[in-house]
Amino acid sequence: MRSRREAGTAAAAGDPARDTTAPQLRLAETARAADRSRTGGVWSLGHLRTCWVVLLVLEAVLAVVAGLVAGGRAVLGVTLGAAVVGLFFTVSAVVIARVGRRSPRLVMLAALGTYVVKVVALGVVLAVLPRDGAVDTRWLAGAVGLGVFGWLGAHMRYVWTTKIFYVDPG
Repeated sequence: MRSRREAGTAAAAGDPARDTTAPQLRLAETARAADRSRTGGVWSLGHLRTCWVVLLVLEAVLAVVAGLVAGGRAVLGVTLGAAVVGLFFTVSAVVIARVGRRSPRLVMLAALGTYVVKVVALGVVLAVLPRDGAVDTRWLAGAVGLGVFGWLGAHMRYVWTTKIFYVDPG
């Protein structure tokens, strides 16, 4: 076994095969890691599929319970609640991703603008929706609550388990 001094001398002498002090690039491992990465970059929308699946599964279970417990109005409320949650988050993600690809400086403005428009639209929908109409508003509220927690949980899991490169591995 050679000492560091001898290894450094071999490298200085121009013998790269014997240089053990220089870090070795493992391009094959880097390429495999890049292939495993599910991201399409910083502005990826890859999380939407996972979040929609979780949302639809949770809301389907809730719709069955609502149908058994309270009837058709409750199922309609759950369906509308799931649609509100899914559309609310999807619109935000799409707008932020598109703006971010074009001009990252405008992302905060786009996110806040989208949020205001969505909240106003939601307020109009809820104001127009009669309390004793075709939709059971209690089940709608429950579906929105369950949907928000399910969506956020799925999104957090996606972010925590996705291999995201902060620098270009190439």
